[in-house]
Parts: sequence; C-alpha cells; structure tokens
Amino acid sequence: MLILAVDSSTSVGAVCLYKEEVIAEYNLNLDKTHSQRLMDQIVGIIDDAYLECSALEAIAVGVGPGSFTGIRIGLATAKSLAHALDIPVVGISTLEALANNLLHITEPICPMLDARRQRVYTAVYQEKDGLGLKEPVVAEDIKEVDSFLEELSKRFKQKIFFIGPGAEEYRELIEDRLGTQAEFSLENNLVQGKSLAQIGSIKLKTGGGDKLMDLKPNYLKRSQAERDWQVSKGDF
Repeated sequence: MLILAVDSSTSVGAVCLYKEEVIAEYNLNLDKTHSQRLMDQIVGIIDDAYLECSALEAIAVGVGPGSFTGIRIGLATAKSLAHALDIPVVGISTLEALANNLLHITEPICPMLDARRQRVYTAVYQEKDGLGLKEPVVAEDIKEVDSFLEELSKRFKQKIFFIGPGAEEYRELIEDRLGTQAEFSLENNLVQGKSLAQIGSIKLKTGGGDKLMDLKPNYLKRSQAERDWQVSKGDF
C-alpha cells in the first residue's frame, strides 16, 4: 500500500512516501508557514519519486497536539486529498509519532511538546504487543511540567527517554527532578514523516483507518479564541 504521510502540527513540515519502506521523505524545519510550503512539499515529493497522485492508496496525517493552525492545515490538506482520490485516511497523534522515532528503545518514552506557561503536551509510551509500535501507558494530556515529573518519578523506576521540543525546553528541570533516570534523544527529536507512515501502515493493515468526516484535530486544550469567548461569557 502506497501511503502519503503528512504532519504540520509542529514547526516541522513532515512528508513521506512509504510502501513497506521509505520511498522518499522531506522533513523541513523552516520559518515559512505550513500554508506556504506544505502543498509544495507534497507535490515535490510525488514528482521526485516519479509518481502520480493517483498512485496513492492511503494517507496518514498528524492530528496533534501542537500548533492549532498547523494541525488545521495538515488535516484540511489530507482530508481534501483523501476525498478527491477516494482513499482511506488515518489520523496519528503527534506524540505517538515522536515516541515511535525511538523504535529500538524498550524503556518508557515520554514525548513532550511545549504548551507554554510551564506546561507540556505529553504522554508515556512503551512497546507492549511485539508489533514494534509504542503504545500509551500514560494517556495523552496537557500537564504542568513540575507536577508531571513528580508523577513520573513515583510511577517509573527504570530509565525514561524524553523526546521532543518540549523535552529540550525543560531539560534542565527534568534532569534536576529525575537525575540519571532521565535520558534524552538528541538525533530524533523532531516529528519525522517515516514514523507517521510506519504507524499509519500498521494501523491501516489492522483496520485502524478513520472515517473521513469523523477525523478530528487533537488539540488537548481550547484555543485562545475559545478561552476569550468563555471569559466574555463569565464562564471560567
């Protein structure tokens, strides 16, 4: 199955063509907005692989958490392509994709994305079923960093591998709270298209696709506009 994987929920525009193995992959961590570059990336990778859009058989897309605008751009693009080509689509958590950058790690993996105000989007993943995929052992949530690290220190006694921009942002605090229990990924710290594609391939093979109209963004928190609207109503 030829899969196009797309994610724009972070600063990285991740695009990958995958069919049992990576055919081509572009991960661009640039200042240009995703609205300026995502479609160019998709068209470019298909052209460079000497393929046509009509050859695509499925799409895997990052649904967040992360940038609200980036998530919407990626989802709208993926859903439009899936609808036009009449092919299946599967949504992938950004945190799950980050955790699966570390396929060789058997210890708990804690992906983190900065959610501002000393908070992170986070979870803990670990391989459980022998398929190679990391599965959540601590559910995705938005957490205050210090209290979450205390929670981790009580729950886990083995090494914990931290990954993602949020882990880098709060590295000093993590090391202070967890000491030698904390390990950090330096080479695979950003969302990668191949991780999305590999997860998507496994999920699609096991019937884990999503209905197009049911595929929703995974924000984990309300947008600033929604919070401002709630404040204006007096509903805190």
